[in-house]
Amino acid sequence: MDQSFVTRADLRLQHLPSGWVFHYPRFNWSGGVSASLLIGLYKLIVSPSAESLNWHAKGITTLLFLLSSYFLCLQFIRQWIFQALAFTVIASSALQFAEPSSDIIAASFFALFMLSVRLGWPRLISSGLLALFGVSKIQLLACSLGVGAVWYWWDFRENRMRWQVPFWTFFWLLLLMAPGFKLYGIDMIRTVKGLRTFASSYVFMFSPHQFSTGLEPAVASSLDWREVMRSVFPGARTIKDVVLRHPKKYLDFLLVSGSFGLFSILQTMGLMLIPFFQAWRLAAFPASTKLSLRLLGAAASLSLLPPLLLRFISPRYLAVVFIPIVVLAAAASSVSGSPKSLRITFIVCSVLTFLLNALLFQGRLITSPSMPFG
Repeated sequence: MDQSFVTRADLRLQHLPSGWVFHYPRFNWSGGVSASLLIGLYKLIVSPSAESLNWHAKGITTLLFLLSSYFLCLQFIRQWIFQALAFTVIASSALQFAEPSSDIIAASFFALFMLSVRLGWPRLISSGLLALFGVSKIQLLACSLGVGAVWYWWDFRENRMRWQVPFWTFFWLLLLMAPGFKLYGIDMIRTVKGLRTFASSYVFMFSPHQFSTGLEPAVASSLDWREVMRSVFPGARTIKDVVLRHPKKYLDFLLVSGSFGLFSILQTMGLMLIPFFQAWRLAAFPASTKLSLRLLGAAASLSLLPPLLLRFISPRYLAVVFIPIVVLAAAASSVSGSPKSLRITFIVCSVLTFLLNALLFQGRLITSPSMPFG
């Protein structure tokens, strides 16, 4: 898949006869800026072989994912039994092995951002983590700005800080993006993958259900997305053309992609949404998690709804919200005076989810580079 970004990540500064050459990641790569910078810096220090590079990248991803989850559990969850259950559910999900690693690195940076806000770290550091989350993937930039807006609204309301959050956030975004714009211009962000993403997702979702020998089903089973677009969506050169010229087929796509997304949610979350929404219904979340819940809500809506316009929500997209949902559900269950029914529900759901994850772990580990797990 797009894990090939680890081979392209390159921060070397070279002197050629034509002059100095500096490499910097493009934002429209699958690795985005954050993951490519992280892997590029690691390659400068360690210099792994081409054969072992992917294993090194997976090791970095796994370590960052599990450490950010662990510290989030320690900070938010009060009782050790709930800490252990929450971390076990997260670690057994196998999400840390999903590819491309940029999605998991983005989830780790978001967890670290939530941790920094909870601990009251300087806004210079917290906004830097938010910016690293935003430039992990091109589709997460708008999400990070939305999360930043919620954070700014809360910060202004509670602390009367008028400028620090937006100033430092845009400072980090400019710092991370400026070298790319200097080197590549608009090509830093320009991408033509929208139509290709839509077509490949259409093939993946619809081709298994084609049993007729007619033209359209035959083409729909093809691996060439250009053939699919020419036959199924004639005249469509952009996503806008697909929507305006073939609205019925696009509506079919949205309905099917929504069902695929629902399956991904059940596959990834297990039973952990039950205690989360029970805590919501019982108003059992502690007051200290109010901002975290708002940040989670912004991240969930802005990171999960836009992909539905082009493809279905795969489990790796859910990694951003998976860690906070499990941790916040455990936080509500472990707080002093929480309803007994909520505590029992969390324990039962976490144990059952762990057992389910344990049964599927090996299969997820094997299929992590491909869909539907990836």
